[in-house]
Amino acid sequence: MTTPTPPTGNPAGRILSSPRELAAWALVGYVALVLFFEFFQWILPGGTFSGRSANADFRSLLIMGMPVLAVLLAAHVSPVIGSARMIAAIALAEYAFALFFGLVTLLIGLGAVFDSVDDASESFGALGYLVLGIAGLGLMAVAALVVWRAFSSLGGKLPIPQSRTAPPAA
Repeated sequence: MTTPTPPTGNPAGRILSSPRELAAWALVGYVALVLFFEFFQWILPGGTFSGRSANADFRSLLIMGMPVLAVLLAAHVSPVIGSARMIAAIALAEYAFALFFGLVTLLIGLGAVFDSVDDASESFGALGYLVLGIAGLGLMAVAALVVWRAFSSLGGKLPIPQSRTAPPAA
């Protein structure tokens, strides 16, 4: 009896043969879908823009946790899977997108949240929106740092634009 060898030529077969790789791709893929639909739900008309911004969910725990979990599955469980660097790069892009739009929607949403404050309970809710929004962005930045360190340890580098002009002659 021979042991089957994992398929090497077919990437889909390779992913399906490794549950960790399948889970990692599923996690970053799901977050990409959530960000896609959240962005269009925020940008498309319906209600006030500041109200949509206040309800935008770019700072959710799902968006914070799933990419870092995918990278930990891919890069920090032995053996490291072959597409770990790509998964980490996608997770970094998702965090950059979520951090940017999370900050933008937090700041725009402040207008809608603080505009409707009439009593102490509503002011406490508005303060909670601000504090928890900032804390959520901080947690997401920590998760992005973990992913960045994993990406760097896997040999990943961000492209740095090079100057195309020669320095002046001395």
